Amino acid sequence: MSFHTTSSCGDFRDFEGREIRVVTDLMQVTAEQIAQIYKARWQIEVFFRWIKQHLNIPTLFGTTENAVYGQLFCALIVYVLLNWLFVAAQTSWPQHAVLSFARFSRLFLLQNLPVEWLIQIQRVLLQCTSCFMN
Repeated sequence: MSFHTTSSCGDFRDFEGREIRVVTDLMQVTAEQIAQIYKARWQIEVFFRWIKQHLNIPTLFGTTENAVYGQLFCALIVYVLLNWLFVAAQTSWPQHAVLSFARFSRLFLLQNLPVEWLIQIQRVLLQCTSCFMN
């Protein structure tokens, strides 16, 4: 039994001058097109890495398109709201009260924020609600 495969090898340089060699079975595609496909694929990988790191979605609950979109949108909304709250509550904190966004998020979700932060968040939310009431 013999297998006959035809493949093409493309060499190109990245933006830092490093040589990259790609082997493909797409014979009608130029090396530049392969580079563009690879670049687009890499952007997708970077996007999913960002989702896993920032939105804390280690696994998806569903497999349907609607389930995946629903989970991603909910996680993104929570991320944006937490980030907004974090930025809005930033003031000139004493050194012991300074938090990174990751630590703030963790402590917020565990309901274990320092008192200074709770007071400032309450002020921010009261200011926000008074803007909507006027």
